[in-house]
Amino acid sequence: MRPLVLFAQTAFVVLLIGAWEIGGYVGAFDPKLLPPPSEVAITLGALLQNKIFLADALDTVVRVIAAFVIGAPIALVAGFVMGENIGVGKSLSPIFNLVLSVPQSIFLPIFVLVFGLGFTEKLIFGITHVFFVVAVNAMAAVREVPHGQVVAARSFGASKFRIYRSIYLPAMAPQVVTGLRLGMIFDIIGILLAEMYASRSGLGVLLLRWGESYAVDKLMATTVLISVATILINELMRIWETRVGRWRHAMEAG
Repeated sequence: MRPLVLFAQTAFVVLLIGAWEIGGYVGAFDPKLLPPPSEVAITLGALLQNKIFLADALDTVVRVIAAFVIGAPIALVAGFVMGENIGVGKSLSPIFNLVLSVPQSIFLPIFVLVFGLGFTEKLIFGITHVFFVVAVNAMAAVREVPHGQVVAARSFGASKFRIYRSIYLPAMAPQVVTGLRLGMIFDIIGILLAEMYASRSGLGVLLLRWGESYAVDKLMATTVLISVATILINELMRIWETRVGRWRHAMEAG
């Protein structure tokens, strides 16, 4: 079933790219506004050999990784505390849900005013995108832990470490990985948004600059690069998520 799905997805992408390429040549749309894939590929190849572009790309990658490495562990701890302590969870859950329901982009000018245009502003903005998504998923993961198993383990004298390793970890792992995957995607969105709004470097500021100057070929090439990178990251983390789910079932069966 999986190979069939993969074949269907690949065929759809190939047909889409083919239609896009042919459409530009037959005049279905203006190639100046939507360059054909062949031209986008050539432009992307040239950009990947441009040291200035690579430096901007590296700035974005460093910001994304730094925000995730800092934000994800803090979010996991916060989510675990809220999930295990019912009172804390009930008190803070409405706040977290409220923050997630409001577009965080509206707070970006405040971040710029408080932290300026440097690395700190984009880092903290990225961390906020990671934190709330991962924390909410971690809290939900804790609540997936079978309470009866925890009580039974305690009654038999199991240590906290044993309970966390044998019961909490297998039960929480799949949903935690899901939260991390979503957190990474939101992290990328947050960093790019911060770079577009106020930055001196990064792929986000290049996208905005090329959009304003109608450099459509460079804009499309960079968009394709970011899209492919994001899809690959998402799929790799989805594979990890699937394997963790299998490991959980194996642990439960054992």
